[in-house]
Amino acid sequence: MTKMYRIESTKPRYDAASLWIERLSEGLTREEELELRSWLAEDPANQTLLEKMARLWDKMDSLSRLSTLLPQPPSTMESNRHRAPYYALAASVVLGLSALLFWNWSVDRYNAPQTAQQPAEVFYETAIGEQQVNLLKDGTIITLNTGSRIGVRYTSRARLLHLEYGEAHVQVAKDPTRPLSVLAGDRVVQAVGTAFNIEIKPGREIELVVIEGSVRVGEQSTLVNMEQNNVQIVLPRSAEVVTAGQELVMGKEAKQARPINDAEIQVKLSWQKGNLIFRGEPLADVVKEVERYTGVEFVFLNENLKEAHVSGFFKAGDVEGMLAVLKENFSIEFQRESENRVLLYGI
Repeated sequence: MTKMYRIESTKPRYDAASLWIERLSEGLTREEELELRSWLAEDPANQTLLEKMARLWDKMDSLSRLSTLLPQPPSTMESNRHRAPYYALAASVVLGLSALLFWNWSVDRYNAPQTAQQPAEVFYETAIGEQQVNLLKDGTIITLNTGSRIGVRYTSRARLLHLEYGEAHVQVAKDPTRPLSVLAGDRVVQAVGTAFNIEIKPGREIELVVIEGSVRVGEQSTLVNMEQNNVQIVLPRSAEVVTAGQELVMGKEAKQARPINDAEIQVKLSWQKGNLIFRGEPLADVVKEVERYTGVEFVFLNENLKEAHVSGFFKAGDVEGMLAVLKENFSIEFQRESENRVLLYGI
């Protein structure tokens, strides 16, 4: 099942949770305690996120006295049945201490203090039809599209992401002292504080769309001491700069960044809302995109159908809906040979 996320709507909540973690570490004034009580009562998701942030930042001790700040349930027999949710977070703090040790060791090791050893690389991966939002310690948000895998390694001098395959949207937290670099194919995309979408295409072309700020793009031959703890990526001054509202497709042939309008950007990012938008693409390209989200193979019995131009709005993963539209609007017939194989032919 495809999961849909909207970074725009969750980022303010992340910012608020980050601020409360900092305040809890320093100690709260009476006014701040009242303000935190109010924020926790606004939405149960606030409590959940606060604990998650504490684990990511290794700040579980900051929540040790949180039980005193949670809203107290009415002292009636009826309310006793609902007492657990009010104390769920406080209890999970105690139970979560042992889980935190496992988390730090197996999942979030790059957040640990740097030692003389090589920093560990943490991997995030999505299956076909799955999407995933990952919040890193520094506030960077990585949203992975279907069938993607990315490695994360932070050092004292650099923030490194290695997109092995698939597609990722990266909302980079600002840190001028540690630029964030994404390795994809034979290219490096480097940013300080920006937002961009990057995809490794089936033919190993790399498509980059910058939504906010700007990034610099170079070749991986510019990397320095990748295996050392003090790894740092230095791009030459000649590295290409791609700014907001531009797209760069990198492959065997050298290409320059081209401007794209807001409508094109929305099409490129429609996957984050669980949608696929096509504007006159060949049917062969359309079904390839649908295959990414479903694992269903489409076979053309009529080769001429591949060049049919298709426009439409589809839900990612909704094969039946797409087939119905193709039949009704484009007179394209289909036959399901099996659950994961569909034959396409014309009238």
